Amino acid sequence: MQDNNTEVLNLTEAAKFIRVSQKTLREMARKKRLPCQKVGREWRFLRRGLEQWLAGPAADSAVAEQVAAYKQASLPTMTAPADERAPAGFGDTAFTNNRREPLHRWVPWIAGFSAAFVEEVFDAALNGDPAGISVLDPFAGVGTTLVEGLKRGYNVIGFEINPYAALACEVKLHAAKFRLKHLTDVIEKLEQLRRSGWVERARPASTPPKNFRSKAPFFSPDIERQVLLLQDFIAQQTGGRLERLLKVALGSVMVGFSNYSYEPSLGTRAAAGKDEIEHADVFRIFCDKLWEMEADIGFIQRHMKRFSHQPAAAVHQKSYLAQSDVLPPQSIDLLVTSPPYLNNYHYVRNTRPQLYWLGLTEGNGALRKLEEDNFGQFWQTVRSGPLISLSFDLPELARLLEIVRAQNPAKRTYGGSGWANYAAAYFNDCHRFFEVTRRLMKPGGSVVIVIGNNIVQGVHIETDRFLAEIGAMHGFQLVRMHRVRRKRTGSSIVNSSVRAGVTRKQVELYETAVEMRAGG
Repeated sequence: MQDNNTEVLNLTEAAKFIRVSQKTLREMARKKRLPCQKVGREWRFLRRGLEQWLAGPAADSAVAEQVAAYKQASLPTMTAPADERAPAGFGDTAFTNNRREPLHRWVPWIAGFSAAFVEEVFDAALNGDPAGISVLDPFAGVGTTLVEGLKRGYNVIGFEINPYAALACEVKLHAAKFRLKHLTDVIEKLEQLRRSGWVERARPASTPPKNFRSKAPFFSPDIERQVLLLQDFIAQQTGGRLERLLKVALGSVMVGFSNYSYEPSLGTRAAAGKDEIEHADVFRIFCDKLWEMEADIGFIQRHMKRFSHQPAAAVHQKSYLAQSDVLPPQSIDLLVTSPPYLNNYHYVRNTRPQLYWLGLTEGNGALRKLEEDNFGQFWQTVRSGPLISLSFDLPELARLLEIVRAQNPAKRTYGGSGWANYAAAYFNDCHRFFEVTRRLMKPGGSVVIVIGNNIVQGVHIETDRFLAEIGAMHGFQLVRMHRVRRKRTGSSIVNSSVRAGVTRKQVELYETAVEMRAGG
C-alpha cells in the first residue's frame, strides 16, 4: 500500500483533495502557484506537497523543497523551442498573456500589457529595499503595473479616469485585505439559490438603467431577467469591498452573454456574423468567475504575508495631466504605462455597458466629460472644432500633420482636417505628459512607455519616435527603443471609411517600449 505522503495525484484527484474545480486547479498549475509537474500533457501532484502548500506561508520553505524535489524526479520535462523564447530586451506586451495570471485574469482589457512584460521592466530598472520604491502608472487601466508592483512589495500609485477600469484596479489592489470567508459564503449562497430553482421563479425588483441605449437589445429577455436578479443580490451586500468585487465580477462576464461582442470594438453579434444569445446560465457563469477570484485572493493574501512592511497602494479616479499634483515632487522611482494610442480606440464607448449596468455613470453628460478628459481626447470630440496646432516646436511632426490635414478635403472634418486636429491634440497631451512627469520623477528614475505607430488618413506616423523626441525636450534621456511587438492587429485604423487613405508603401503596425531616464 502506497504511503499517502508520497502518493501521486492526477488533476481530478488533486482538485477533489484541495476542494477546487479542475479548471481552477489547471490554471494554478500552469502558473506553478502550487507544487506540481507536467508529465506529457497531464498534470501530476504529490499529496504531501499539496498538504504543505495548504498549510500557508509558514510552510513556504517546505513547499519550495517539494517543488525542487519534484522537478528533479525522473519525470519528463519540456523546453520551449528556441524560436519561442523571449528575445533580448523587453518581451511581448500582449494583454492576452494575462488570461492565466492571478488577479490579472479577472477583467479582459483590450489595450493592456502583460504582467510578464512589467516583471521584465522591474528586473531591469529596480533594485534595493522594496519598501522605499514607488511605482507609478498614469494610465492604470485595470491595474497590471500596480498589481505586479504590489506583489514585489513596492508602493504603487495609479491614475485612471474610466470608472469601470478604476473600480477593477481598486478591487485588485485591496484583495489582500479581503475577508475571504465572506466571499465564500456569498458564492455558496448564490449556488444554493441556483440549485433550488429560485432563479427560474423569481421576479427582479431592479430595472434596466434608464439612460442606457443600444442599437439592438443588449440582453435577451431571459438573460436580462437573470442579470437584474443579480443586481438585486449585489445591492443587498453592504460590505463595501464585497459589493465592489461583485460588481467587477459581473462587469467582467456580462458582455459574454449579451448580444454584443468585442471585434475588437464593441458591436452587435449580428454585425459580426454571430447569432444572438437567447439563453444562458447567468448565475453559473457568475459563480465560476467568483470562484476564480476567490482562488486568486487566497493566493495574493498568502503572497503578501512574506513582506515585513505593508506596501501603500492607491488608484486615483482622476486625470493624470490635470490632477497629478496630489503627488509630491521627485517621489517616483519608476513609471510604467501605456497611454491611449493615436488610433481613436474609444475606451468610453466600449465600456458603456459596464458603466451603466454597474451604476457607475448617470448619463451622457458624464460620458462626454470622460471623452474630454481622455488623453488626446477623441477624434469625435475635436474634429469639428477650430484648427488645433502643436503647442511646442517640433518641425518634422508639424509638417507631417499638415500632410494629414491636406488628405481627403471633400470629407471635411471626416477627412484630413478632423484627423489632423485629433493628432495635434494627442501630441500636445504627450508634451503635457512629460511636463507633469518631470516634476514627479526622482533624478535618474526610469520611464517606460508602451506605444504603437499609427497610420492616419494613409499617412504613417512614428508615434514612438516622436514621443521620445518630446521627452528629450523635457530632459528625459532615451535609453532604448524596445520593439516589443513587430506586428499587431489594427486593420480598422487603416481601412475604415473615416480613416481611409492610400499608404505609399507597406507599413506594419508595431509596438515599442520607449525606455527613458529622468535627468538630474
